[in-house]
Amino acid sequence: MGNSWVVIRTFNRKEMEVGSFLKEKGLTYFIPMTYTEKLVGDEPKPRRKLVPVVHNYVFLQKDCGDNDLQQMLNECRVPLQLLRNKMDNRVSEVTDKEMTDFRLLCDPDYSKTPVEFLDAEEADIKPGKEVEVLHGQFAGVRGKLYKNGRKYWLIKTVGCLSVMLRISRWYCKVVESERV
Repeated sequence: MGNSWVVIRTFNRKEMEVGSFLKEKGLTYFIPMTYTEKLVGDEPKPRRKLVPVVHNYVFLQKDCGDNDLQQMLNECRVPLQLLRNKMDNRVSEVTDKEMTDFRLLCDPDYSKTPVEFLDAEEADIKPGKEVEVLHGQFAGVRGKLYKNGRKYWLIKTVGCLSVMLRISRWYCKVVESERV
């Protein structure tokens, strides 16, 4: 089993600077990105450019204790904080499997279906059942199947961010909740 991940929150759109800091430290991190069209200089055609999907969040693979992690992050010149559980104030952790699934759903090169990003609270209020995708590129991914009109969406939440992806309901199987 791999390492867990933590969510770093930064301010003022500094996620790319935090990413550069983590890269210098040799750490594995993830910033959800998407393509956008932007005019550059005097060029007549816009360029396709990767930009962060949401600002101020960076996911970091955790390979040390909380104290060592916090000490290392304190070296960053950009103000940041680790996302914590509201109940016990402990650092929120995401399993490697959940993060792998999330990264797959966030792939900016997968453009065959609409993808939306929303905060976890907004995703949480959308009704739906826990499902596992059985077929296709996302086989094995678990999330919530949400129906909006005639369309079905798979919602996967990690930390404070959710990705919502159009999917066929026939590709999904309802799973029993493992909550205690």
